[in-house]
Amino acid sequence: MFQGKILVQGVNRAEKEPLNLFDPKSVQIQWEVNQTWSLQLTAYNDGSLAYQMLESEASIFLDNQEYIIKQVANDSSSGLDSIQVTATHVYFEVQKIRKYKEYVDPTDKDKQADVKALKDNTDSSKSDDSDNAKTNTSEKTEGNTTTKVTTKTTDETQQDNQNQVTYSIQDVLDHWLKDNKLGFAYEVIGSFEKKELEELQDGTGADMLSKISDTWDNAIIYPDNRKIRVYSTDEFNLNRGNRIDYLNNASEIKFSIDSTSLTNMVYCIGGKYSVETTTETTTTTTTTTTSGGWGWPFPSVGEGNFMQAQRFGNDGGYRQNGFHDGLDFGSVDHPGREVHAIHGGKVTIKSYMGGLGNYVVISGGGYNVVYQEAFSSASNIIVNVGDTVKVGDVIGYRDTSHLHVGVTKADFNVAVGKSFTNDGTWLDPLELIKNGPSDTDTETSSETNSNSNTQEYYYFAPFMYRDEESIKKYGEHPAEPIEDDRFKDKNAMIEYVKTKLQPNPSLSIDVTTTTGVRPIAGDVMHVMVKSQNISTDFTLTGFTWYPYSYPVDNQTSITLNSNVQNILDYQNSKQRQVNKAISELKSSTNEVINNANSNKFSEFGGNQQLKTWLNDFVGG
Repeated sequence: MFQGKILVQGVNRAEKEPLNLFDPKSVQIQWEVNQTWSLQLTAYNDGSLAYQMLESEASIFLDNQEYIIKQVANDSSSGLDSIQVTATHVYFEVQKIRKYKEYVDPTDKDKQADVKALKDNTDSSKSDDSDNAKTNTSEKTEGNTTTKVTTKTTDETQQDNQNQVTYSIQDVLDHWLKDNKLGFAYEVIGSFEKKELEELQDGTGADMLSKISDTWDNAIIYPDNRKIRVYSTDEFNLNRGNRIDYLNNASEIKFSIDSTSLTNMVYCIGGKYSVETTTETTTTTTTTTTSGGWGWPFPSVGEGNFMQAQRFGNDGGYRQNGFHDGLDFGSVDHPGREVHAIHGGKVTIKSYMGGLGNYVVISGGGYNVVYQEAFSSASNIIVNVGDTVKVGDVIGYRDTSHLHVGVTKADFNVAVGKSFTNDGTWLDPLELIKNGPSDTDTETSSETNSNSNTQEYYYFAPFMYRDEESIKKYGEHPAEPIEDDRFKDKNAMIEYVKTKLQPNPSLSIDVTTTTGVRPIAGDVMHVMVKSQNISTDFTLTGFTWYPYSYPVDNQTSITLNSNVQNILDYQNSKQRQVNKAISELKSSTNEVINNANSNKFSEFGGNQQLKTWLNDFVGG
């Protein structure tokens, strides 16, 4: 029988005191792989310090392991005061460790107000998909129409997993436990593949344990007090030569077969990529317009007569530098009130300037023509900026002594600064009116129509995976479809879905021991049930141990695992029993047939038809 002592350590106390008065039958330790590890007991009030320290969050030490009291029930009955406690293994205290995600931009970490929020990069809809997209462009021109086709292919398996990071178990433990203040250490024993997980951020130590056990199906978490140890199954499950023999050291061995969760076929849908096709059709149209050339501002007079001072160029010393930058049409030598455009174009300036008075500039065919000194009021100019003017159109009404017309190809605001400089900036209006070419204006316009279409494609066609061996034995048991965007390769997905099916019924084995069996977590035990022809190895995955009750009537119970080989061994043993029963039945039938002519056969209601049926049954 177990001889270890129970020690109690109070909250915020250093001493550990032995607990002497307790019910031996009440002391039980429950353990289940990756799930439960707890201690229950009932103690009686003997006035000891140990009894007084049994309170919530106090520690109990048993079999070199620490447990933290979580539930306390005080009871007074039959003149006795007692306490019933339930405590969990100290490693569950890891849930007190909490990681918080970052909310503040590092540049503002020391500020208390107006703190810059950390940019959230987890929204895949805002992320740059340039790394998982390929773009191809082709262009074709026929006549005046150009068609541009842009094809963008996006790998959606990458897009859907942009927040996935590859981690080892060591990385996960480091994230939560490195430099923790609760005294937890950790160790990884065995080999594990790295896995893709959503980026680790916030959560508790309990989330850490769940993430490890859920992600790595061959991981077993079995701590030693505050040292978290993660074993691979091949390192944890060890054969120590222990045996369970029905009617020798076990009073009951129960094999439970459950086909409720049997699944042997599943529809599989893998990853996709999308192709976005954008078609741009551009049609270009060129319009050529020929203007009416040049004309006279006062058509009824035509060229008329000009004095030297009115002409362009050398004015005989009348002006600065003896240079005249335009042509003057006097009201005497060129009578008329209506001022007609000498060249077509658009009105670009309508304004007032000292020396020019109210003036208007019409631009067309590369020429800027200014009409000035003829309008005492802006209202006498009847065209406005933006208007289109043809040769001969009336643009205003002269009410002064003369009209000055100037022509330049330079920007008007630049040219006006060279009004008295004969450097080619200003051109001779008379020469242009008489001999200037007709203007050809070419206007090019284009119209673009765009059409976009996006089509998704699967990397491989969705398919039905079937475990034919299981289907042959149990019939079809479909599972829920598995849709996983990570997979581009069909064979890789097949290997994955195999791990998600349960092609055989589950087999659970519960054992009730009759001797002082001390259960060892992960112990590979040989189980024998001679009456059922069962002799195979199972792994201990759970137990309820009563360390002080033997030979009292609280018997230790253990739970053994089932794997494919265990199930096959069990099924083979059952098949052997069926075969044996059939063999015995055939033997009895042969005996009946051999006595067919005897009186004994008549006891079975013997007749020829029955004899024929019995012969068929035994293969005779």
